[in-house]
Amino acid sequence: MQPLSYYYYNVLEGLEKPCDVPSSQLQEGYDILYRHGGRIEMDLMRKAEDSNAQGAPYHWYEALDEEQRAKLHKALDDENPAKILKLIQRNGYAGVLYHHAWHYFREPGAA
Repeated sequence: MQPLSYYYYNVLEGLEKPCDVPSSQLQEGYDILYRHGGRIEMDLMRKAEDSNAQGAPYHWYEALDEEQRAKLHKALDDENPAKILKLIQRNGYAGVLYHHAWHYFREPGAA
C-alpha cells in the first residue's frame, strides 16, 4: 500500500465536478488532508456508519452498493485510511472527503 501522501497528490484533482472545490481553496484542501494524515478518512467513515446505523445515512454512503460499503467497513475495522481514501476516490466521492476535512479539520480562523 502506498503512503497516504501518494493518494493526496491527486485527490483534489479527481473531484467529480470541478466546482466541488473552488480553485482558490485547492491548495488549502490538500494541506488539510496532508496535515491530518488518515484521521480525516477514519472520522468520515465512523460518522457515515454511525449515521447509517441511526437510520439517516449520508447520501453518498447510501448510494454505494453493499460490496463497496463492506469494503469500506473492512478498511475502517483494519484502520486502513489509505484503503478508505482509495475506495472513496474510485467511487467518485473525493469531494465528500474534501468537504469533511474542510468542515471538521480546518484550522480555526483560517481564511
